[in-house]
Amino acid sequence: MSAPSTFPAEIRDEVAAAGARPAGLLKGRRRYLALAVLVLIAAPMLVGFIHPDSAAEVLHEGRRLAPWPGLPRSGAEWLKLPSAVDAYLRDHFGMRSAMIRAHKDLTKPLLGAGDAAVLVGRDGRMFYLGEEAVRQSAGLVMRDERIAETVSLIAAMREELARRNIRFLVASPPNASTVYQDDLPYWAQNNGRRTEYDAYLEGLRAHGVWVIDLRPAMADARRAGAAYYRHDTHWAPRGALAAYDAIIAADGHPDWRVDPREALTAPETRRGGDLARLLGVQDSVTEKVEDFKASPPPKQLLTADPYGDYVETFGGPGPTIIVIGDSFTGGHFTPLLNGHASKVIWLDHQHCGFDWAAIDRFHPDEVWWMPNERFLMCGAGEKPQNFPKAP
Repeated sequence: MSAPSTFPAEIRDEVAAAGARPAGLLKGRRRYLALAVLVLIAAPMLVGFIHPDSAAEVLHEGRRLAPWPGLPRSGAEWLKLPSAVDAYLRDHFGMRSAMIRAHKDLTKPLLGAGDAAVLVGRDGRMFYLGEEAVRQSAGLVMRDERIAETVSLIAAMREELARRNIRFLVASPPNASTVYQDDLPYWAQNNGRRTEYDAYLEGLRAHGVWVIDLRPAMADARRAGAAYYRHDTHWAPRGALAAYDAIIAADGHPDWRVDPREALTAPETRRGGDLARLLGVQDSVTEKVEDFKASPPPKQLLTADPYGDYVETFGGPGPTIIVIGDSFTGGHFTPLLNGHASKVIWLDHQHCGFDWAAIDRFHPDEVWWMPNERFLMCGAGEKPQNFPKAP
């Protein structure tokens, strides 16, 4: 801006100086801004050299640190070197954990949000982080010794049941994080790694235990509808039905099959879930999910716990079946046997510490061992109460 020539010279000079001042100030501030940006960019690198995040902090994310790639020894390794160096730097820059936490807080409720117990994945699907469930599904944890101990105990249970002419099968419901891998953040996806579920099945088969892998049934079920609830750890009615059909087909009872079109309602709105409660958003989230048309038969509780062991008596002909599991089977799973079994007894597995006396009390024709994937392994040193001593 210039002052009119009719203004006194001193006023014209003052106005001209005032107009020039902001441009000069801006130029100086740009230097400081550029310096601040440079410091901001360089800080993680400098801190990474001086005090990098520990391996334990990265493992808390459910993944392993990328190793330093080393000197390439072939043409193929040279081609992979840039991506290997990039992976190493991404895992070793300073303030990494703090920046990830800040990103999570800023992006809620987007991918990766949640807390120490719940991970929120794509499209808002929630996954339980307790009992190492997500890392277990990803193949990032492998407790070989405990798996071997559990397999040995289950094999011993099978031998005891065989002495009583009782059929025994194992069918563990998979984690939701096993079934809905594509809804997990990349770090939590399996990408072909061997899991504890794999080791468990292999060990049981090597001991001659009859085991049914329910993962294919769950994969098929989710193509037709909701196999698991979106805001809850448990399978939805369609998932329970798919598991039931897989078991009875393998068990030689194809005529017991239940048609989903006849058994399930049209999708209805369901609010909340156990994971939503953990996050404090029970009343804020809903989903469309099917339910069973038929109401479950009345239960006869075997303990004072309303969620504990029970008996369902159906009244008709058929075998007596004991299902030993957890909340996956303690709800709407056992009623599917109505009209086929004469009686169903459900027992909480209690990390393998259930009371074996129930076997001799109810004289079942079959026992189905069905703890969820995250409860595959027995508690340390745990075995059934009143379990017969080895001869």
